[in-house]
Amino acid sequence: MRKLCQILLLPSLLYAGVVVGLLVCVPNCVADGMLPDFLLIALVAQVGFGLGNNGDFIKQLRMAGLRTLLLPFFTILGTLAVTSVVSLFVRDLSCCDVLAAGSGFGYYSLSSMLILDFKEASAGVDAAALLASISLLANVFRELIALSCCGMFARLGSVSATISLAGINSMDVCLPLIFPGEGGKPMMSAAIIHGIIFEVSVPILIYALCV
Repeated sequence: MRKLCQILLLPSLLYAGVVVGLLVCVPNCVADGMLPDFLLIALVAQVGFGLGNNGDFIKQLRMAGLRTLLLPFFTILGTLAVTSVVSLFVRDLSCCDVLAAGSGFGYYSLSSMLILDFKEASAGVDAAALLASISLLANVFRELIALSCCGMFARLGSVSATISLAGINSMDVCLPLIFPGEGGKPMMSAAIIHGIIFEVSVPILIYALCV
């Protein structure tokens, strides 16, 4: 029941926001993007505070092996490869735009706001808003798929595939699904490092694909 509530929470909030935006006069600080920017800054800062306060993370980072460090690279490579194939069937968007929309790796809040900021200057407000909306939906669905399937992949014993599927969420909401018991603790640091690397790589990738 709890898992079902987690899966339904995100789309429910999205639809509720659409309804509120249609029926209620939204304050300027929300409509012009100032409030979301401040919330995203606070979110990223909170992640940094948590990492800095976790003494075990520094130890885990020093002990990280080559497999741990290469896993995010292969997650990026696989995601961009699949997104490139999808771009062949999307006529109204360029390949770079489709790649940018898929480069959130489940980080729907940050990726959509970055695309809106980066694309507005070159493509205009309407085109930037459209691509940001596509990115939001694509990354929400990626997180929903991860929440639905991580447990199954973990039971099959494919820990690396499960971490890659989770994307940036491997370090937070998907972590209990990847390691439901005590046996997965040796790979837990790999999942956390995987998510943290995406905290840095998502803005870089989206910026590179949007400008």
